[in-house]
Amino acid sequence: MPELPAATAAQLAAQLAELGETFQRSLPQRVGEVELALRALGEDWDQAALRELADATHRLAGAAGTFGHPVLGATALRMEELTRRLDADPAARGHAARAAFDGLLVELRAAATATPPLMSSSRTPCTLAAIPSRSPHRPEG
Repeated sequence: MPELPAATAAQLAAQLAELGETFQRSLPQRVGEVELALRALGEDWDQAALRELADATHRLAGAAGTFGHPVLGATALRMEELTRRLDADPAARGHAARAAFDGLLVELRAAATATPPLMSSSRTPCTLAAIPSRSPHRPEG
C-alpha cells in the first residue's frame, strides 16, 4: 500500500480533528434525539418511536466509535440491541425493559459528557498513526 505524502496526511488529520470537534458539539442534540424517542414510546410502546430509537442509537454508536468515544459507542450499542430485541419480541416490553432503558440513558448521558480518551490527548480522533506518511528526507520508491 503506498504511503501518503506528509502534507496529505496532515491535511487528513486536520479534517478528521475538525469532524471530531463537530461530533463533540453535536452530542447534546444526539442524546436529545435518543431521549425524545424514549419519551415517544409512551405506555403503548409506539412502534414508530421504537424504530426511531433504534435508528438514533445506531447512528450514535457508529459515530462515537469513529470519533474515539468507545464508552459512549458501547452504551449506545447496548441501547440499540435492547431496542431491536423489544421490536422483535413485544412480550418483553414491560417495566424491566423501561428500567433497563432508564439505566442506559443515565450511562449514555454520563458518557456523552466525558472527554473521550483519544480527544484528550494531542492525537486526532481516529488512529491516524496507522496512516503511513512519507518522510521529507526519504526517497520515494
